[in-house]
Amino acid sequence: MITLDQVSKTYTTDRVQTLALKGVSLHVAAGEFICIMGPSGCGKSTLLNLIGLLDEPGAGQILLDGV
Repeated sequence: MITLDQVSKTYTTDRVQTLALKGVSLHVAAGEFICIMGPSGCGKSTLLNLIGLLDEPGAGQILLDGV
């Protein structure tokens, strides 16, 4: 089970702040399959990196099997 609660992620450089995700909430039950679709630059890879624990959210909470 995967649960995201109000997850946001901002990337910051010395000149620019880029909001990649803002307030994303999602629940995927055990055994459920989902598809993540959208145009280039909408945050799909950022979302997958957060779910895979390769990156940390700037705000919000990610739970895997309730942990």
